[in-house]
Amino acid sequence: MDAMRCQVCGHSAVEVGSGRVSWLLTKAVFEATGADSGRTNAPPTCPGCVDDALKQCPMLQDNATLFTMAAAMPAGVLADLYRPGRDLTPVLYGHNVFVPWNSGPAAHHRGALATCQVVHLHGMRAVTG
Repeated sequence: MDAMRCQVCGHSAVEVGSGRVSWLLTKAVFEATGADSGRTNAPPTCPGCVDDALKQCPMLQDNATLFTMAAAMPAGVLADLYRPGRDLTPVLYGHNVFVPWNSGPAAHHRGALATCQVVHLHGMRAVTG
């Protein structure tokens, strides 16, 4: 997601001229953090691939909204959290837990196995029409 590549075609999802990035989001993969910002683990979708993405992805068929973003910044990861068991075998105690990059040394980083990146989206605008 750091390169803002479309999840369908792999080309840039950055709109020429405006510099905004298009993103299809559903409630399952988006957490609002403000009036025009939030976090997601879903990759962007370029405008030319929106129809294909909606046809091919069952999750997107359930109440997806197309937005454009002014910026997307790495925020952390979703991770499975482990702690040592009696014989030091890892024991899972948390699944898909958000571990922010700025959570400090006392957070879950030591026992975290990242499963996907999470980005913080800024300057969100819903695309209408």
